[in-house]
Formats: sequence, C-alpha cells, structure tokens
Amino acid sequence: MQATERFDIVGKTRLWLGVTVAVTFFSLVGLIVRGFNLGLDFTGGALYQFKFPEKVATTMREEAKLAGEVRSLLRNLNLPSQPVIQIAEGDSLLIRVKMQSERESERWRVEIFRTLRQKYPKLEEAGTEFIGSVVGGELTRAAIWATIFGLLTVSLFIWFRYQILGAGWLFSLGALVALAHDVLVLVGFTAWSQIEVNSSFIAALLTVAGYSVQDTVIIYDRIRENLKVRRGWALERIVNYSLIETMPRSINTSLTTVLALWSILLIGGVAVKPLAFSLFVGITAGTYSSIFVAAPFVLMMQRWWESKMAQKRPAAAPVRRPIAEQRPILRVTTSSSEETEIPEAREAAEKKTPSPTGSILRPSTTSPARRKPRKKRRR
Repeated sequence: MQATERFDIVGKTRLWLGVTVAVTFFSLVGLIVRGFNLGLDFTGGALYQFKFPEKVATTMREEAKLAGEVRSLLRNLNLPSQPVIQIAEGDSLLIRVKMQSERESERWRVEIFRTLRQKYPKLEEAGTEFIGSVVGGELTRAAIWATIFGLLTVSLFIWFRYQILGAGWLFSLGALVALAHDVLVLVGFTAWSQIEVNSSFIAALLTVAGYSVQDTVIIYDRIRENLKVRRGWALERIVNYSLIETMPRSINTSLTTVLALWSILLIGGVAVKPLAFSLFVGITAGTYSSIFVAAPFVLMMQRWWESKMAQKRPAAAPVRRPIAEQRPILRVTTSSSEETEIPEAREAAEKKTPSPTGSILRPSTTSPARRKPRKKRRR
C-alpha cells in the first residue's frame, strides 16, 4: 500500500455523515429556538449618524468602552427596540433602531441627540436614514431568490460537467448535500450567536457556497481522472486515494483564508467583524463538507443504487443447449504427461456470457492479454 493510502477516509463514511447530521440538527434547533436577529435591511428602521470633532476611539478597547457608554445612556429612553451601536473610523457614531414609520424616526432622533449632547457637548449630527418595511420585504425576497438561484445553478453545472461518467445526478446530489450542510451550519451559528442579519450576511452566505463548491469540484475532478488512469482499482480505493491527494490543497487554501479573516477579527473595526466571523465559520464548515461529506456521500448513494438495481433484476436462468449441440472439452494426454486441449474445445471454453451489473459509476477494467503461442524449437 502506498504512503498516500494510509488513511481510510471512505471506511469511516458513517462517522462523517453522523457528525454532519448532528451539527445540522443543532443548527436547526438554534434557528427554531432563537431565530434571526434581522437588521434594518430586512425589518426597516432608522440609522442615526453622529460625528465627533476628533478621534475619540483608536483601539478596539476604546470602541467597546464608548459603545457601552452610549448604550447605557440610551437605555433610559425606552426605545422601540434594542439599538445597535457602532463606532466607525474612531470619530463616527452609528446608531440603528428598528422603527415602523418615518415620523416616529424623526421624533426619536431629537430625543437621542439631546441625550447624547448632555454627555458629549461637541457631538454633531451627520445624517439620518430611514428604511421602510416595504423595502425590507423586497430585500428579503430578493435575498431568498438569490440564494435559491445560486444553489440551483451550481447543481446544474455539476450535473452536466460529470454526465460523462453516467452519474452526473449523483455528483450533483453530493454537492447539494455539502452545500446544505454549509448553509445550515452558518445559519445556525448566526441564530445562536444573534449576529445581525443584513445584506452583508447574504453576501457571506453566497461566498461560502461558492468556496465550498470550488473545493468539491476539485475533488470530483481528481476522482474522474483516477477513474480513467487507475484502471482495475476498486471504486472505494479510487475515491479514498483522490480524497487524500486533494486534502493538503484544500486544507492549505482554507487555512490561508482563515488566517486573513482572523487578522480582520483582531484588528478590524466593529462594522466588519460580523461579516468576517460568518465567513470564518462558513469556510471551516465548507472545507469539512468538501472532504468528508460530498465524495463519501456519492459513494454511499452509488452502493445503494447498485443494491436497488440488483433487487429489481430477475435472476438469469441457466441456458441449456440440446445434447446434440453440446461439444465437450476433450483432453489429450501426451507422452510428457501434459494435457492439451483440442482447439475447438478451447474456443468453446473461452466463450463467456457477460453478466449485467447495476453500477452507474464503476472504474473501467482491461481484459488480460492473451499469451502468444510459443515457437517450436528446432532440433
């Protein structure tokens, strides 16, 4: 056995799929129990912008301290919803509040500015934006349709790309299962952590889907190449060999991306942290699903399809020829105590009836080469 075949990934398919089912169930529970923390892009509300004359927060600790002070000041106003406070560029204060009407937004603008002015006398207004519920509903529908269209497009692409193997629907189904795992993990994490869901979250969701499909397609391509090159190998061995060959590439690519995201989480501002954290969770889940879910699921479904076709296929009855047509294989014993067959009997023995198989994904094999007849030596 070669060095690249020491790990049996395919043999632990039930373990990988069991982990996938458990994580997906946990994500669904979070989605049902906690729900989404929808932002102003989907619910509608007001965005108040204020400006300090100079930078008052240059580090993450100072930003967190300033946001805590502002939140404690606004707590006494009894706002319609919990405000979302962000510090941008060290001198800009952003306050998001969910509201129903523009008149209500204007009334609360005066109250918020008067309260903040008591604590920060040099604070100035920079602008106010209001997003109605109608706009939020349109963004919600557009986000849902964009996600569905993206997933369907990816599945159709994989279907037609691997139709050459006669099992395009299997590869497409495996990619969809991996994508569903990634999307549900990211959605469940967002629900449990109560990160605000806005338009940037939809961008992160589609980015994770594309990233996961890229890793999955690379593994599928390697399986397709090995099906043509490594003839005579069992299908399980080919899939396992392909996974181990592509694993270093997938892990290294994801690791470099995760390191960049961690730098954003440590150094970046508050506004980009939810997006970076969502990408970190989604890319980690996508790397796992591409290696341990997509290809093993395809192999498991192929086995199920073979067993199903074998049950539907009627048992072939043995074909018996009339006695007059039967030609027994005759053997002749020579003086050297070796048995040789008559050429006609040998030809009859070499004829084999092809056995039908229910496999739709099977590596091609080559028939063994016939031995050339030996030349007689001259005495």
